Amino acid sequence: MFKRLVLIFLFTPFLAFPQKEIPYQVGEYSAFDVSFGAIIVGHAELEIVEEKLIDSTSTFHIVGKGKTAYFFDWFFKVRDVYETFLDTSKLLPIKFIRDINEGPYSKKQNYFFHHSDSIVKHNDTAYKIPFNSQDMLSALFYARTFNKEEVKKTSSFFVPIFMDEENYFLEILYLENELLQTKWGAIDCMVFKPKMQEGRVFEDGEEMKIWITDDGNHLLMKVETKILVGSIKAVLVEYKELKFPLSTNKEKIKKSISIKN
Repeated sequence: MFKRLVLIFLFTPFLAFPQKEIPYQVGEYSAFDVSFGAIIVGHAELEIVEEKLIDSTSTFHIVGKGKTAYFFDWFFKVRDVYETFLDTSKLLPIKFIRDINEGPYSKKQNYFFHHSDSIVKHNDTAYKIPFNSQDMLSALFYARTFNKEEVKKTSSFFVPIFMDEENYFLEILYLENELLQTKWGAIDCMVFKPKMQEGRVFEDGEEMKIWITDDGNHLLMKVETKILVGSIKAVLVEYKELKFPLSTNKEKIKKSISIKN
């Protein structure tokens, strides 16, 4: 279940209308509590660690981590690390590292993207990919560059993502804006609903929603997925080094929708 939870958390909207200014910077950090029902089962972190050259290309080195809460380590310990090196100008992944440790199972994979040739290389195998394909982690940071005015004019988008040696198209629906109540105040967020092919991350009957701040940061605030036996949530609990001040309105708290609900 936690493996799916980590995948759900990382599959945030990838939108087709980039804005002019990148809404994040080196040093940005965000932390999330992940819960199943009312129980915190794990934690996740995202950090833009540094700007690094990969084959003469300037990239953002971004690290995503997922782990079970210590109590659940006794039953099934998870320590997963995902890394992407995202071209700072084209916002396309150059390299993706997946290091998963889940109970007795462990696996490390390195993928190298060659977008000019429309392939991804892993070990000695090359896989064909569609134009502008993203990896599991880079999709989030590309998504945050969306032009909100264009997004609000349209209703859905299809996004190519390369995962587990296969290509998938993620459909993104913009639903509405909602005001979320947080410990920082009431925050205006755009709400999205992603849809994946059945048999992968989302099974038939499951529903997922994502809240992203409707400000200069386009910061991920909350992810909620309803499953057959309840719901899984990832909620922002800490952030550092945002490029822009987080836009809040404490006077609107009473009218807002609680981020805990």
